[in-house]
Amino acid sequence: MRSTVPNTRTRSRLRLRLGRAQEGQAIVLIALLILVLFGMLGLAIDSGRAYVDRRDQQTAVDAAALAAGDWYDNVGDVNAVIPKAVAVYEANLRIYTGLASTSHPPTGVTGVPPNDNLPIDTWHDTFAGGYTLDITAINTQFNGYQFTFLTNHNLPLAFIQIFGGSPAVGISATATSIVGNQRQTPALLTLSSEACATQMKGNASTLTILGDAYSNGTACVDPNLHLAGNCYGQAGSTCDTAQYYCYNANPGFVPYPPGPGGCNGTDILGAPVVPAPSLPDPGYTATSEAYYGLAGAVFGRGGYWEMTPGTYNNWSISSNTCYFLDAGVYTWNGGYASHGGLSSNELKPPGEVLWTQPGSKNGPSASFWGGCDGAFSLSTAIAGAGNGLKHQGGGGNWGVELTSVRYDRFVDPTVAGNPCSGFVGCRRESAPSICQEINTIDTNNSGINVNITQNAPGAQYYNVYVDPGGCETYPGGNRNNFSFVGTFLAPGWVDGGTPPATGTGVPGWTGTIVQGRGGWNCANPAVTICGFAYNNVTTTFTCDAQSRATQCRASADEIIPQCFASCPAAPQVPQDNNAMSLEWAPYNGGDVANENYCQITPASGSGNSAAPCATSKITPGAVQFWFPSGNNCLDQNGNGSTHVFSGEQYNWIVIYQQPTNPVANSCQYQNMNGNANTQYIGTIYSPTASWSILGSDTSPLAGQVICYAAIVQGSANAGIDFNPNYSPAPPAARLIN
Repeated sequence: MRSTVPNTRTRSRLRLRLGRAQEGQAIVLIALLILVLFGMLGLAIDSGRAYVDRRDQQTAVDAAALAAGDWYDNVGDVNAVIPKAVAVYEANLRIYTGLASTSHPPTGVTGVPPNDNLPIDTWHDTFAGGYTLDITAINTQFNGYQFTFLTNHNLPLAFIQIFGGSPAVGISATATSIVGNQRQTPALLTLSSEACATQMKGNASTLTILGDAYSNGTACVDPNLHLAGNCYGQAGSTCDTAQYYCYNANPGFVPYPPGPGGCNGTDILGAPVVPAPSLPDPGYTATSEAYYGLAGAVFGRGGYWEMTPGTYNNWSISSNTCYFLDAGVYTWNGGYASHGGLSSNELKPPGEVLWTQPGSKNGPSASFWGGCDGAFSLSTAIAGAGNGLKHQGGGGNWGVELTSVRYDRFVDPTVAGNPCSGFVGCRRESAPSICQEINTIDTNNSGINVNITQNAPGAQYYNVYVDPGGCETYPGGNRNNFSFVGTFLAPGWVDGGTPPATGTGVPGWTGTIVQGRGGWNCANPAVTICGFAYNNVTTTFTCDAQSRATQCRASADEIIPQCFASCPAAPQVPQDNNAMSLEWAPYNGGDVANENYCQITPASGSGNSAAPCATSKITPGAVQFWFPSGNNCLDQNGNGSTHVFSGEQYNWIVIYQQPTNPVANSCQYQNMNGNANTQYIGTIYSPTASWSILGSDTSPLAGQVICYAAIVQGSANAGIDFNPNYSPAPPAARLIN
């Protein structure tokens, strides 16, 4: 059978014609694709260059803005600061040809309500390569100095313009820094913009506030108000009706009304400032609370109760009871009410001595702890052959004084430079006590027993000091004659040989203190003091704050009771702690127990005597009252007393009330009523809660108040005593945009 064979020649010609046609189309497609690829490549290259340029400019203005703030903080002259900041900008952008042009119009004002009277300076600089820099510097008064740097660069486009795009594109970046916005901190700042957000009242002769009062709303002022500072408020404020006192910035300064010639020397007379720019909420945080999350506990210690930090529910005191507060954060769920007794973290000696007669037998008219105060007595004891005390002339009187000692920890590991985080913690020692006197005869091998009849609140140990001349008499007394003998465990406390101590109450909270350490240790374990002669205890130096040795003197004494009005202070006002001081000769060491004690202490021969705590990180013994958001409020009435100090580790915030969101006046006009003992030392930060503060024999607040709204009234003394030592440190220059 004949088969039919396909004509492959014809089909091959067809495929050839089709292939040639397809090859022509591919060339066109490839050409178009190459154009697209080159366009995408050009876009990628130019976009990358723009991204790098934007990043470089942002880095340059960030650095320049921070530099401007930092230099202004140190120099204070904006015209000297700007050229330095511009040099930083140039260095970051590798501009080596300097300015092409610059312009700086005269200082003007912002012209933007409501703060339309703020001084403003502007600069416009141009540089080679298409760079421009616009600088704005605004003096916002309490809000600090703000520096805004705006940079722009016309970046040439290498590829996009080939395809019809723009030959250049503008790339810009901006940065704003702020510095000093919390340096001029007012004594009172109310954040509410409402009418009468700040109400201040006084009487015919009482100072109500020592420091500036600032209201973001209107300030409603009583005509009898006495203010040692300025009154700031919005339009409609009645600050002009107040009576203004002369003052200066020195802590403890007593203000006074101006005379016919005004204020003395460089002292300042307060004045009304209306209208005033609004101040922002500083937005303080309190993060240490997370490390004190366990439930707090209360332990009986004989004459007082000891409280540990942690969480307490619905805490209220109405009885005449004393509570010593260990260092740390106290969270008050359900609030804190003080209607009786005394709560404090102040460490005092067992029996205070009159501040004008240290080393004497005379005590003050009022002691800090009152009926809970510690006490001791002396008795002679047979020390055994060779162990008796040797007095000049064969016998005589010995003066003995004590200090209270304890160790406190601060457990927040996030605070750098914390010397109190270890197991032992930081040592605290109170001022010396009243002097007790006793006579010994050399031939009797006599020693002296110190008998604690009531433990001082918070004392875990006692340091004993002796004066071979007996108690000091005045005039002519010399407190430096007391010399260190040793450190002794307080009755009822044990420590296993080294601090810290634990309270057990065994065999009891009173008794004779024996087996001292670190000084003239008596060989008879049943006797407190023995085994040395009068000339062995001649004092030669001031004891260092963290150590004690033979022949060193006791810590600094207490000082005059605090008073800012109606001076001298009322008899029921207790004596004050000594001031901050360097802890090496020729300085007296200052307070080494309470609010004026700081760690880390500058080494011997270093530090600034005008600011001895400038490098400190921790205030040993400090507490913070922490209130969760919501209706967790404080009620301090005049029948109860709370005297607590905050410290460096808490940025001096003594009361922190967690803000509510949205903003609401969660605790309306909480009571802060003063008396002879009540004082919160530090800053009250209650941005969404309000306060009613009433001064009394002592200012109930030594520091500052930042709150939603406030009513402040003076009585026998100021309602608020602003002290820069107890307010948050102003932050360094920082970027805010």
